[in-house]
Amino acid sequence: MLAHAALPGLAARLLALLAGAACMLALRHYPLDHGWPALLFATLLPAYFLLLCWRPACWLFCLPALLPVLDLAPWTGWFFFEEIDVLLLLTVACGYWRLGGPARPAAAQLSPAARACLLLCSLAWLAALLRGVLPLPPPAVYAWDNYLSPYNSLRLGKAWAWSMLLLPLLLRDGNAAALRRYALPGMLAGLAMVSLFALWERAVFPGVMNLSSDYRITAPFSAMHTGGAALDGYLALSLPFAGLWLARARSRWPAALAMLLLALALHAACATFSRGLYAAVAAAVLLALWHVLRTPPGAARRPAGPLPARGRLLRLLLAGLGTVLLVTMFSLAGYRGLLAAVVMLAASFVLAARSLPWRLAPATVLCALCLQGLLAGWWPEPAGQQAAGWLKGPYFLFLMSTMLLAGALWPGGAASKSPARLGLAMMAWTMLACNLVWIGWHWAGAPALMPAGLVVLLAMLMLCNGRLRPPLWRLDRASLSMAGAAAIVLLLAIPVSASYYAAERFATTAFDMQGRLRHWRQVRAMQPSDWGDQLFGMGMGSFPATYYWHNPQREVPASIAYAEEVGQPGNAGNTYVRLASPGYSAGYGELLRLLQRLPVQPARRYTLALDARRSGTMPVLLVRLCQRQLLYAQNCVPIPLHLRLPQPGEPAGTWQHYEVAFDSAWLGAGAWLLRPPVQLELAASGTAASSVIELDNLSLHAPGGEELIANGRFTQANNYWFFSSDHHHLPWHIKSLALHLLVETGWCGALSMLGLLALAGLRLLRQAAGGDQGALACAAALLGFLVVGLFDSLLDVPRIALLCYLMLLCALLQPPPSPPAESTPP
Repeated sequence: MLAHAALPGLAARLLALLAGAACMLALRHYPLDHGWPALLFATLLPAYFLLLCWRPACWLFCLPALLPVLDLAPWTGWFFFEEIDVLLLLTVACGYWRLGGPARPAAAQLSPAARACLLLCSLAWLAALLRGVLPLPPPAVYAWDNYLSPYNSLRLGKAWAWSMLLLPLLLRDGNAAALRRYALPGMLAGLAMVSLFALWERAVFPGVMNLSSDYRITAPFSAMHTGGAALDGYLALSLPFAGLWLARARSRWPAALAMLLLALALHAACATFSRGLYAAVAAAVLLALWHVLRTPPGAARRPAGPLPARGRLLRLLLAGLGTVLLVTMFSLAGYRGLLAAVVMLAASFVLAARSLPWRLAPATVLCALCLQGLLAGWWPEPAGQQAAGWLKGPYFLFLMSTMLLAGALWPGGAASKSPARLGLAMMAWTMLACNLVWIGWHWAGAPALMPAGLVVLLAMLMLCNGRLRPPLWRLDRASLSMAGAAAIVLLLAIPVSASYYAAERFATTAFDMQGRLRHWRQVRAMQPSDWGDQLFGMGMGSFPATYYWHNPQREVPASIAYAEEVGQPGNAGNTYVRLASPGYSAGYGELLRLLQRLPVQPARRYTLALDARRSGTMPVLLVRLCQRQLLYAQNCVPIPLHLRLPQPGEPAGTWQHYEVAFDSAWLGAGAWLLRPPVQLELAASGTAASSVIELDNLSLHAPGGEELIANGRFTQANNYWFFSSDHHHLPWHIKSLALHLLVETGWCGALSMLGLLALAGLRLLRQAAGGDQGALACAAALLGFLVVGLFDSLLDVPRIALLCYLMLLCALLQPPPSPPAESTPP
């Protein structure tokens, strides 16, 4: 079988030329002249092209790595056609040009059932796409700037189109070895960048340790400007591969890096405060545990059989007791007590796997108690002057004991197992136990003594592991990886679950579920009942417009549109932006904010100028500068701009000019990496009836006369302008993956996608049962994605949908049949 057997060389070369021409056309119109992201993108594209020329299969690495992070919409304003689409055009151009070259054997193939499922999904996709985009409106530049446009169907449909265009390249390059070499590192690189972005966002805005704030991160996903669960869906798809890397690590440094990545990714997952993502992670872990219980790791390598049922129960009992004690320690002694208890249990886990010289135990304990008492009594702490931070007695002595224990247990050949080194380790362990109790008492007083003592008792019981036959654990790579992952999960999950905001989120689960069910009923009521809409759906991407015009509450969500003067003497062809305030029966509603990022300096006088017009006293124009990543503005500086009423006798539609000076105060302050981005916000706020205000000729001048606003005349429509709806997200999302498929693609689309998921899932489970860890990770990723999709419509984010589709295609790949052996003549 040839990689391009179904695609003649001439057709492949023609598609390559078309993709290359489309790439050049997109770059011609792409806003590349404002800010550092444009410079970054202009540098990345030629580098990627050269990489594809050198190593054509590197697209398997670059796409998973860049799909989540190459998102510059908040800077460029482009969200229908994005940077990743330019990268995909370049990938298709280079890949199809090679497909049109000399024939080469295929790296993978699809089964007939997989081909049939893909064909049915493609037909359903085409029907939903046409129903969404037709009748085709005029292809004006203003038709690509809001979700109410019929072209939103093309925005959502492009994910499946890209996956089908990449399928021939996947069949050419996607054998198992290439996926391990390129695709897995690409997923890990993307996860690392998203996790670091999430850590940066937490550090800059609410603070890493501030768990009481209701700030929820969005990381690099601009599609969350109207809500949704793009970050949740991505983490559900990628987190299992961090666990796969940890499970496959064969040496110390890869295992340490995998542990670090897992910690960063789990921190990002915890910081979302998303109940759906928490359930997805739990489902993925349960799937992995089910697989482990069915096929114990290493059972084929070790002569000893699997751990008996009694051992498994003891493991579960120890894990449960440890979790309860850690939760209790955190509730009484805070982060310090929790960290000290985790270190104590980790030290016992490692020490219990060694052959301890128990005959030296009395002497080592006595020496440790004497040394501990001497140091604690000698430690300087003058009256009225407390030492700061880790220099306080219990914390410094705990750190010193930890370093002493680590030095005694550090691998160093036979010397590391000598009785003297192990005796020193037992001595350091005793000092750890003493300082753990001291930390609890120092932080919370007498109430913390009981849980700290119970932690020490549990650690003593763990030291008896070596006397069991067989022992509950050995100090091998698998045990260390599992223990390290468990410690990371507990260190992150316990503080987050005990935080005020997380407790509030879980307390309102029933109420929020009622609201979600009510929204789903309204979505079904908005879907027409004729057979065409039931079979083929309302049309891909049609829900925002359907909600805007047909929602049962007759609410009018806020909107932003770019328009052009028609029939105005002297102003014909003038472009401007129209802000419509929300119209809700309650008299207020969620605003839609027009945004642009600005390089503002602190404590400077700036001058804002604009032209505005409105027909009455409403809406009110809200203008301010805020620290903002995507959602949830922080530390805003309001700009005191008040619109005047139209003068008597003034012609309708007359523009009024405004200029106002203001001080930037604290905005723009901070070190470069930790400086919160500053954005200009414009919003129309009205009453129960929706009303419109129109703006033009926006300008923000620095003290030296420098213009900070790009495209202030809106001659390039939405270039450099973005928007957000911070809290009310139901007008934009169906909030259910299954219902999204059913409503927008009909029963045909929903059933064909269900068949594709079932086929891929069964194949992955069969491979996992045969010992394929990569298949297990992929199955866990897809399971987690579907769990998140129970409460969010993830396929309305094209880059997340494309990643899911590519993972499904990889799950369906099969190795090609071996060529028949040539018979030798007699």
